[in-house]
Amino acid sequence: MTDSKTEIWPEEKREDVDLGFSMKIDGHQPDAEMPTDLFAVRPDTRGPKTIGVLLILGALVLLGQAYGDIGLHSADDLSSEEVDLILDVPNSQGDGTNDVSSEQYQTFHDAARDSGGYAVRGYGLALASLLLIVGGVMLMFLNGTGAKLSVAGAGIGLVSGTAGSLMIKGAADEHLQGVLLLTYEITTYFCGVCMVMCLGLAALPLINARARMALYPQQKVKLSQHGEE
Repeated sequence: MTDSKTEIWPEEKREDVDLGFSMKIDGHQPDAEMPTDLFAVRPDTRGPKTIGVLLILGALVLLGQAYGDIGLHSADDLSSEEVDLILDVPNSQGDGTNDVSSEQYQTFHDAARDSGGYAVRGYGLALASLLLIVGGVMLMFLNGTGAKLSVAGAGIGLVSGTAGSLMIKGAADEHLQGVLLLTYEITTYFCGVCMVMCLGLAALPLINARARMALYPQQKVKLSQHGEE
């Protein structure tokens, strides 16, 4: 009896496997169009309202400073109690060699008042505060005019506040010394920096595209595709 060996060869793989569906690419099909509102800029209504509230709060602080400067401009002479209260802290910070006397401070006050520094800073900040308050309220109601009024008020406050502070500082350089002199110098820089920040904050709704759309809804931003007329 002869044993027969049967060899089983692996079945060749067929390339045309039927997957149950077919896909056909047509070269004449039109290109897919991108939706025009896919990257559309949406109006931001919360930002201008928040800026309006911040501007109103800042305007109230400026209004308090304006009230004090107008009062100093109207005062011919300060009382001894007021001078002692002003000089108490600065004189206590030094070693006594650069203390400012009441007569020196009265002379400084007269020079600062005559220079017009109190008047320029006081009335300028008062006008700026009113514009900022009105502009802030209008921003809360998404009125675009409020942004322009706020920018105008911040600009007036920057110019008048810096100019008035420099006039007062000139009188302080001539009649004061020690810590009190440094205080008026720091006040000048601080006033300028605060008003620059206020101006930047007021201009933000006009610079930001989303905030500008909320203030001016008639201005539309449309995304146009390449080659589209």
